[in-house]
Amino acid sequence: MPLKALMMTSNTMIPESIPLIERQLLINQCKILSIISDEKEREINEKRIEILEKGYTGLYPKVFNSLYEEVPISVYTEISNIMKMYGQINESIKLLSNEEKELLDLARIDFEGFDQDSGMHYYMMSYLVDRMDQHGEYKGRQLKAHSSSCMIKYNKMLSVYANYDNNASSHFTLTDLQCFIDAVLDTQE
Repeated sequence: MPLKALMMTSNTMIPESIPLIERQLLINQCKILSIISDEKEREINEKRIEILEKGYTGLYPKVFNSLYEEVPISVYTEISNIMKMYGQINESIKLLSNEEKELLDLARIDFEGFDQDSGMHYYMMSYLVDRMDQHGEYKGRQLKAHSSSCMIKYNKMLSVYANYDNNASSHFTLTDLQCFIDAVLDTQE
Protein backbone atom coordinates (compact mmCIF):
# COMPACT_ATOMS: atom_id res chain seq x y z
CA MET A 1 0.00 0.00 0.00
CA PRO A 2 2.01 3.03 -1.20
CA LEU A 3 1.09 6.02 0.92
CA LYS A 4 2.12 9.45 -0.34
CA ALA A 5 3.45 10.83 2.90
CA LEU A 6 3.72 9.82 6.51
CA MET A 7 3.79 11.87 9.66
CA MET A 8 5.42 10.58 12.78
CA THR A 9 3.50 10.56 16.04
CA SER A 10 4.64 9.24 19.39
CA ASN A 11 5.16 5.65 18.28
CA THR A 12 3.17 5.27 15.09
CA MET A 13 3.42 6.15 11.44
CA ILE A 14 0.25 7.96 10.35
CA PRO A 15 -0.38 8.71 6.66
CA GLU A 16 -0.89 12.37 5.81
CA SER A 17 -2.61 11.44 2.58
CA ILE A 18 -4.29 8.27 1.33
CA PRO A 19 -5.18 7.67 -2.34
CA LEU A 20 -8.93 7.43 -3.04
CA ILE A 21 -8.92 3.71 -3.83
CA GLU A 22 -7.11 2.90 -0.59
CA ARG A 23 -9.48 5.16 1.35
CA GLN A 24 -12.43 3.32 -0.18
CA LEU A 25 -10.93 -0.05 0.79
CA LEU A 26 -10.41 1.15 4.36
CA ILE A 27 -13.98 2.50 4.47
CA ASN A 28 -15.32 -0.85 3.28
CA GLN A 29 -13.29 -2.68 5.93
CA CYS A 30 -14.56 -0.34 8.64
CA LYS A 31 -18.15 -0.89 7.42
CA ILE A 32 -17.72 -4.66 7.68
CA LEU A 33 -16.18 -4.33 11.15
CA SER A 34 -19.00 -2.01 12.15
CA ILE A 35 -21.57 -4.68 11.23
CA ILE A 36 -19.89 -7.49 13.18
CA SER A 37 -18.72 -5.47 16.20
CA ASP A 38 -20.26 -4.65 19.53
CA GLU A 39 -21.80 -1.22 20.12
CA LYS A 40 -18.59 0.47 21.34
CA GLU A 41 -16.52 -0.81 18.39
CA ARG A 42 -19.35 0.08 15.99
CA GLU A 43 -19.22 3.71 17.15
CA ILE A 44 -15.45 3.82 16.71
CA ASN A 45 -15.68 2.34 13.21
CA GLU A 46 -18.49 4.73 12.20
CA LYS A 47 -16.25 7.66 13.22
CA ARG A 48 -13.40 6.16 11.21
CA ILE A 49 -15.69 5.82 8.19
CA GLU A 50 -16.71 9.47 8.43
CA ILE A 51 -13.10 10.63 8.82
CA LEU A 52 -12.03 8.60 5.78
CA GLU A 53 -15.05 9.59 3.66
CA LYS A 54 -14.56 13.28 4.32
CA GLY A 55 -10.76 13.07 4.03
CA TYR A 56 -10.08 14.71 7.39
CA THR A 57 -6.33 14.13 7.26
CA GLY A 58 -5.77 15.80 10.61
CA LEU A 59 -7.93 13.11 12.20
CA TYR A 60 -6.19 10.16 10.55
CA PRO A 61 -4.50 9.36 13.88
CA LYS A 62 -8.03 8.40 15.09
CA VAL A 63 -8.21 5.85 12.25
CA PHE A 64 -4.69 4.45 12.64
CA ASN A 65 -4.24 4.82 16.40
CA SER A 66 -3.72 1.11 17.02
CA LEU A 67 -0.87 0.63 14.56
CA TYR A 68 2.73 0.84 15.68
CA GLU A 69 5.81 1.63 13.71
CA GLU A 70 7.38 -1.54 12.33
CA VAL A 71 10.31 -2.94 14.26
CA PRO A 72 13.22 -3.22 11.81
CA ILE A 73 14.66 -6.70 11.32
CA SER A 74 17.99 -5.25 12.45
CA VAL A 75 16.57 -4.75 15.97
CA TYR A 76 15.36 -8.35 16.11
CA THR A 77 18.71 -9.59 14.76
CA GLU A 78 20.63 -7.53 17.30
CA ILE A 79 18.50 -8.86 20.18
CA SER A 80 18.97 -12.42 18.88
CA ASN A 81 22.74 -11.98 18.73
CA ILE A 82 22.84 -10.50 22.23
CA MET A 83 20.69 -13.32 23.63
CA LYS A 84 22.79 -15.99 21.87
CA MET A 85 25.93 -14.44 23.35
CA TYR A 86 24.39 -14.25 26.83
CA GLY A 87 23.18 -17.83 26.54
CA GLN A 88 26.76 -18.99 26.05
CA ILE A 89 28.11 -16.66 28.73
CA ASN A 90 25.52 -17.83 31.28
CA GLU A 91 26.15 -21.50 30.51
CA SER A 92 29.88 -20.94 30.83
CA ILE A 93 29.50 -19.20 34.19
CA LYS A 94 27.48 -22.17 35.50
CA LEU A 95 30.46 -24.43 34.75
CA LEU A 96 32.88 -22.32 36.79
CA SER A 97 33.83 -23.28 40.32
CA ASN A 98 33.06 -20.80 43.09
CA GLU A 99 36.77 -19.97 43.30
CA GLU A 100 36.89 -19.18 39.59
CA LYS A 101 33.76 -17.03 39.85
CA GLU A 102 35.41 -15.01 42.62
CA LEU A 103 38.36 -14.25 40.33
CA LEU A 104 36.06 -12.47 37.85
CA ASP A 105 33.99 -9.31 38.19
CA LEU A 106 30.94 -11.04 36.67
CA ALA A 107 28.59 -8.24 37.67
CA ARG A 108 30.18 -6.15 34.90
CA ILE A 109 28.79 -8.45 32.21
CA ASP A 110 25.35 -9.07 33.71
CA PHE A 111 22.45 -8.62 31.31
CA GLU A 112 20.92 -5.24 32.18
CA GLY A 113 17.91 -5.26 29.89
CA PHE A 114 17.27 -2.57 27.31
CA ASP A 115 16.66 1.17 27.58
CA GLN A 116 12.91 1.77 27.29
CA ASP A 117 13.36 5.39 26.23
CA SER A 118 15.85 5.08 23.39
CA GLY A 119 14.61 2.42 21.06
CA MET A 120 12.57 -0.59 20.21
CA HIS A 121 14.85 -3.15 21.80
CA TYR A 122 13.04 -3.10 25.13
CA TYR A 123 9.61 -3.53 23.58
CA MET A 124 10.76 -6.27 21.21
CA MET A 125 12.55 -8.15 24.01
CA SER A 126 9.51 -7.84 26.29
CA TYR A 127 7.31 -9.24 23.54
CA LEU A 128 9.68 -12.13 22.85
CA VAL A 129 9.86 -13.05 26.54
CA ASP A 130 6.27 -12.40 27.62
CA ARG A 131 4.24 -13.29 24.54
CA MET A 132 6.42 -15.57 22.42
CA ASP A 133 7.88 -17.57 25.34
CA GLN A 134 11.42 -17.08 24.07
CA HIS A 135 14.43 -16.50 26.30
CA GLY A 136 12.58 -18.02 29.24
CA GLU A 137 15.52 -17.43 31.55
CA TYR A 138 14.51 -13.74 31.52
CA LYS A 139 10.80 -14.27 32.24
CA GLY A 140 9.89 -12.36 35.37
CA ARG A 141 13.18 -10.44 35.34
CA GLN A 142 13.56 -6.72 34.88
CA LEU A 143 14.03 -6.10 31.16
CA LYS A 144 14.24 -2.32 31.46
CA ALA A 145 17.79 -1.06 31.71
CA HIS A 146 18.58 1.61 34.25
CA SER A 147 21.36 2.92 32.03
CA SER A 148 21.10 4.31 28.53
CA SER A 149 24.58 2.95 27.79
CA CYS A 150 23.50 -0.70 27.82
CA MET A 151 23.72 -0.95 24.00
CA ILE A 152 27.28 0.36 24.06
CA LYS A 153 28.13 -2.37 26.56
CA TYR A 154 26.41 -5.07 24.48
CA ASN A 155 28.07 -3.93 21.28
CA LYS A 156 31.50 -4.06 22.92
CA MET A 157 30.71 -7.54 24.16
CA LEU A 158 29.42 -8.58 20.72
CA SER A 159 32.72 -7.48 19.18
CA VAL A 160 34.49 -9.89 21.55
CA TYR A 161 31.86 -12.54 20.87
CA ALA A 162 32.47 -12.27 17.12
CA ASN A 163 36.01 -13.57 17.73
CA TYR A 164 34.56 -16.73 19.31
CA ASP A 165 31.42 -17.16 17.22
CA ASN A 166 33.01 -19.70 14.85
CA ASN A 167 34.80 -21.45 17.69
CA ALA A 168 33.80 -25.11 18.02
CA SER A 169 33.47 -24.81 21.81
CA SER A 170 30.09 -23.67 23.07
CA HIS A 171 31.53 -22.60 26.43
CA PHE A 172 33.86 -19.79 27.34
CA THR A 173 36.93 -20.27 29.47
CA LEU A 174 37.87 -18.11 32.42
CA THR A 175 40.17 -16.14 30.10
CA ASP A 176 37.39 -15.72 27.53
CA LEU A 177 35.01 -14.35 30.15
CA GLN A 178 37.70 -11.94 31.30
CA CYS A 179 37.91 -10.64 27.71
CA PHE A 180 34.20 -9.73 27.89
CA ILE A 181 34.76 -8.00 31.23
CA ASP A 182 37.76 -6.09 29.85
CA ALA A 183 35.71 -4.91 26.87
CA VAL A 184 33.05 -3.56 29.20
CA LEU A 185 35.65 -1.90 31.42
CA ASP A 186 37.09 -0.15 28.34
CA THR A 187 33.71 1.47 27.68
CA GLN A 188 33.44 2.77 31.23
CA GLU A 189 36.83 4.44 31.34
